Amino acid sequence: MATAVVRVYQEDWWPFQNLPQALRAFERQTGIATELSWDKVGVGSIETMFEHMVHSFTDDDPPFDLICTDEVMLRRFAAEGRVLALNDPMARDGVDLGDVTAETRRAATLDGAVIGLPCCNVCNLLLYRRDLFDKYDLPVPQTFDEVKSTGLALQAAVRRDGSGEFYAFATRGAGGGGHAVWTIGSFLASYGARWLDDTGAVLPIGDGHRRALATYLDILKAVSPPNQDAISFVELIRDYRRGRVGMILEVGNEYAHLFHDGPALAEKSAVALIPAGPFGRRANLYSPLWSIPAKSKVRREAWELAKYLASSRQLLEDGLKSEAIETSSLSVLYGPEFDRHFRADLLGAVRATRAIAFEERPFGTLGLAACEVIGDAVNAAVSGRLTADEALERIHGGLTTLAGRP
Repeated sequence: MATAVVRVYQEDWWPFQNLPQALRAFERQTGIATELSWDKVGVGSIETMFEHMVHSFTDDDPPFDLICTDEVMLRRFAAEGRVLALNDPMARDGVDLGDVTAETRRAATLDGAVIGLPCCNVCNLLLYRRDLFDKYDLPVPQTFDEVKSTGLALQAAVRRDGSGEFYAFATRGAGGGGHAVWTIGSFLASYGARWLDDTGAVLPIGDGHRRALATYLDILKAVSPPNQDAISFVELIRDYRRGRVGMILEVGNEYAHLFHDGPALAEKSAVALIPAGPFGRRANLYSPLWSIPAKSKVRREAWELAKYLASSRQLLEDGLKSEAIETSSLSVLYGPEFDRHFRADLLGAVRATRAIAFEERPFGTLGLAACEVIGDAVNAAVSGRLTADEALERIHGGLTTLAGRP
């Protein structure tokens, strides 16, 4: 009889760099063979990752058996019966979701079924050049309005001192299902708006939607690089490293790697909570889940690996070895090992963000297509191809069409 092999798919990203070592340790302990495939993502390449996820849950013979899957995408597959529910093996093996936030549990379940095991909670934070803020005696922005006003002052001061190619702020603005849609979610919620209600129904466009998108576009026009419509997290970090921008809105895992990899720049930088809107701070939440296709031929072995990779012991090791600060495990996040390992301002911001991290993308069962509808329309507004009202009209129409699918 052929030896079972669990084929694993994951994003090739900084916080997951300990995965090959974890798989080797799992093989030694269990005798279960594994095979890892992963891809780097960014503008023009994130679609490859999404395609692998789609095929894993829609093909009769899935290419992968255990996938760290985008939770919005996964809910669509689970609603179609394509995801293995984990309730029974969890009950048998004494595994539960008690060590994660309530919002993470919501992301990991659908109609009472656990559809995957959490491993990370990725959220937006503000990274800024502390040395420049100190030099020009500028306050750290606490609201999105202050991002613009402080940004204008910072941008003018730096340019006056001789740096012509400098912009105060940048964030994700590229189209597709993983860039502009991510950023606009934080703006949207801080202005009291959502794309879908708690039942998954499409909400009408209101004043909150209009104010959120207008604020986002106004900031980008005033203090951001002209190529915002082509920027993903890859370009954000690149431009911050090069000194092209003074503030970015991105996730804590990226900052942890930057601080570890570039100590000189880290000394000039600091981290703060996401700025607030009229309805407070909403950091958005990305909580991909280790999940198993219902048609996998090695479901038992895949469960053993999922359980291993999502354990607090493994998440602690990942955090320390891969700078994976945004772990889903609360006991790991608040443990003394993280206090000793990570910078206090970054760790404090990540911990504080747990209370304001909610699913602000179109969180229902419309799948990744809903994220693409929003991302492409917002990107068109960023590039000037649509007005804000036209973009919102396109979003509402696109989501309504998706909601009408069987």
